[in-house]
Amino acid sequence: MLLDYWLSVGSDARPPGRSDLDPAGMVPLLSHIWLMDYEPGPRRLRYRLVGEEIRSRYGVPLVGRYLDEVVEPGGYPTVARYFLDCPGLPAIAVLAGRLYSERMKPGYGERLLLPLFSADGAPEGLIGTTICDEPVDSETEAALGVGRRITIFPLDGSDPITEEA
Repeated sequence: MLLDYWLSVGSDARPPGRSDLDPAGMVPLLSHIWLMDYEPGPRRLRYRLVGEEIRSRYGVPLVGRYLDEVVEPGGYPTVARYFLDCPGLPAIAVLAGRLYSERMKPGYGERLLLPLFSADGAPEGLIGTTICDEPVDSETEAALGVGRRITIFPLDGSDPITEEA
């Protein structure tokens, strides 16, 4: 649903920007959506908006915090790579399987990350959704249950990049 909406408000010339988004177009997903600002100089992402289902996975408020402040240090290189590829390449990222592995309560589900661009074509952030089943008790238990597949779809039409863990 989010991908369909993103495609409908963007154009062939550029992906949509924040100003193109209207919450009314994605009401059923709002509790599962997050929006991030992209800072190209230091290549950092900062949470701008976080739906209730996403917020409930963390013990701290996310809005205004940087991704590198929220993700556990051991998981950050993996998470940062696919998060930063979205505005950086640009690309669409799809993750399926084990989620929140760096958190105390990982689970299973899907995550979609979509880049956002300003009217002048500069990357300004990303919008994403994460739909996750109930958490399991530990990362060890999560790892036994299912793997994880991350696929990056560059917007220039080059071949997708897939990683399985």
